[in-house]
Amino acid sequence: MKIVVEMPWEKNLSVNASHFGPGGHYRRKPNVQAWMRALSWELRAMTRSYVFNVPVQLTVDFRFPDARQRDDHNYYKVICDAVSGGIFVNDKDIRISTGTVEIDRDNPGFTITVEDEG
Repeated sequence: MKIVVEMPWEKNLSVNASHFGPGGHYRRKPNVQAWMRALSWELRAMTRSYVFNVPVQLTVDFRFPDARQRDDHNYYKVICDAVSGGIFVNDKDIRISTGTVEIDRDNPGFTITVEDEG
């Protein structure tokens, strides 16, 4: 199965600046949590009862709003956590690859493609 999801740009989409919450667990910033939740639910709605075969291939196409330097590993961590929650696959079984990287001032965001061998 192959799923393609368009997600909007979110400022500071990163696991950096996470802080300890109750019980000593890390908590992400509210905007990051909301973005991850939206991606997870979008994937759940698209897959319903489909069971993914592992490993799962995750490809991310970036559309940045400007030409600043960014650490794409931060984006991958957030996206990978949201995808693993949305398709019920352990994130160690997700293989990540970079798609296109471009500057799109009018429509910044991410195109996230998830596919397995099945």
